[in-house]
Amino acid sequence: MGYLEYTLPPVVILSVALAIRQYYSSSQRKKAAVDSKKGSEKKGYYAAEDEPIPEPTPLMITPEQVKSYDDRPWRPFRWPYHQTMSIFKLDVNHWLDMDKFYWHYIQEKERIYHEYGDQNIGWLPESWDACVELMEIVRDHMVKRYPLLFTKVDGSNKIIKNELTGETLDTTFPLKEHPLVYVSKMAKEDFYIVLKRDDGRHYMVAGAVPFPGGSFAIKDKIGKHIDQIHSDVPYYETKLKRSMERWFERMQPSELVERASWYMTWDRKLMCSNVYALKADEKIDSDIPPTEFNFRVERQTLRRLPRSKAIIFTNHPVYYGIEEVKDEPLIPSLIKKIIFEGPEDIIKYKNFESFRDHAAPYLDSLIQRQIDLGIIKEDTPIKTLDTYPFAHFVKDAQPDGWKSPHESAKEYQKNLDPKKFEV
Repeated sequence: MGYLEYTLPPVVILSVALAIRQYYSSSQRKKAAVDSKKGSEKKGYYAAEDEPIPEPTPLMITPEQVKSYDDRPWRPFRWPYHQTMSIFKLDVNHWLDMDKFYWHYIQEKERIYHEYGDQNIGWLPESWDACVELMEIVRDHMVKRYPLLFTKVDGSNKIIKNELTGETLDTTFPLKEHPLVYVSKMAKEDFYIVLKRDDGRHYMVAGAVPFPGGSFAIKDKIGKHIDQIHSDVPYYETKLKRSMERWFERMQPSELVERASWYMTWDRKLMCSNVYALKADEKIDSDIPPTEFNFRVERQTLRRLPRSKAIIFTNHPVYYGIEEVKDEPLIPSLIKKIIFEGPEDIIKYKNFESFRDHAAPYLDSLIQRQIDLGIIKEDTPIKTLDTYPFAHFVKDAQPDGWKSPHESAKEYQKNLDPKKFEV
């Protein structure tokens, strides 16, 4: 199969840029208030420069427990669409999350790198120190956060065993493989590395991105300034450009943030979702059962490495079937509201027009089902959940993960067809 040349889904780029702008504006207002109160003239990062970098706390789950472990249940639906700021302070415990699909993601990474090579993983010589630092931070994080899943072989963190895959990873120098390869054998996330050059601007200098959703060709973006990468994004030049550079300039290693965007599709492909393979104005095949619809959450984080000062952007796709969430209050209503009444540019970026007419009767039936079951009322206001960006049943971290209480979700998970994950 030949490589499919698409761009990164605009929703991923635009949502990150907008989130940075929102967070930057909010932080500036808060900082101005604090500085005014203290009479401070100090410039720089939002977090104090001497603030310690957070360390993860151990989660004592075993490889056997991971087989049924569910990650935090993301439901990043907002209505009104502009209502809630979409970026949050990141608990370092959730920087690199674990779930029952870990094996599949790691296997797919290996397959994609083998088949597509530098289309999905690449680096410039100037990124070496940042890549090494990232490898060390990911390694140390996994050993500390998941001590039963990543174990020390030599009494230190230099040689570890991934108990989930059985592979021993030797990170002593000289390295046998590039640092990004080691990173990809430990974590299921995609990684982008951004560095500031002597001209004072930020450039993408390395990346390991097997799961962009739209077949993002890394080799075409490596070495480019962030303005060039975002050149086709509406609002970037007029509203977002300065905010992104200022955000990167001020970000401290102790300041980790996360967010999530989403789009709908009818597959569970990781490298290129079907919705982004459609041609302009092309509609979904009417033979596709509406029960096949799901939403893909792009769970994203940003942090700065303390030594190299590189900015690390991670992205991790998580799929949820509409059938899986059909009994969660207001979720079908929110989805229908957004795909038909959301901002016109968002509707186009997420290709909602390609399938929404096909999905509408199905969503209407789920909304009526919730009314009939007493989950919602006919006049229940459609609005962002109080638990946004998570499901209504989300609670504090538990050793057994975050399980949906709904029978429909349990039935959906039981019947989940692994073939739906094929690229």
